Amino acid sequence: MARRTREEAEQTRLLLLETAQELFWEKGVSRTSLADIAQAAGVTRGAIYWHFANKADLFNSMCELVAPQIDEIQRRLCDEAQTAPARTLWRHCCEMLYAICTVPRFTRIVGILHLRCEYVGEMEEGNLTNAEWLKENHGKFQNLLEHAASLGELLPGVDPYMAALSLQAQLRGLVEIWLMRPEALDLARDAERLLSPYFSGVFRQGSWLATADENSN
Repeated sequence: MARRTREEAEQTRLLLLETAQELFWEKGVSRTSLADIAQAAGVTRGAIYWHFANKADLFNSMCELVAPQIDEIQRRLCDEAQTAPARTLWRHCCEMLYAICTVPRFTRIVGILHLRCEYVGEMEEGNLTNAEWLKENHGKFQNLLEHAASLGELLPGVDPYMAALSLQAQLRGLVEIWLMRPEALDLARDAERLLSPYFSGVFRQGSWLATADENSN
């Protein structure tokens, strides 16, 4: 009985997170109340407070649904970049863009983070979390670019710090444009074409794009 109760509680928690995604995307975070989420999910407000302290806690838990996938992509980035940083970064960026636009949960949560949340009031802490994540991600990109420079993969004059910021800006910009104007570009189809000008301007030719022979293996 206790096991069944735990399973039912987890099912309710997941239902609330899925419902919150739908309403946050439809109405925006600030205009969605916990009462709205409870009503749409068919549960009481007490059920929400059993699982989440407040809306910010629910919001953070929703974002954590995609954390394992992001963590796995970044883990592979760090592991594989030791021997071929430029090529690994290329695959990583293409894979991230593809995942964002083809995995429905990923798409919705990223869309909410970019377009449906005002980081003020009770959600202000989320802005600090985003800033910390951007700083951490920039550091990973910079370390990778510095490693690429040590292997002679960067073009002369490229500053790894600035190149890391530029890459972050491009990735974020492409995602936001796609979210706001999906008819303007097809991220799943054109990720490589959209990213290749950056990589051509930062890395030496042949260091980042696999050859036809390598792709066939």
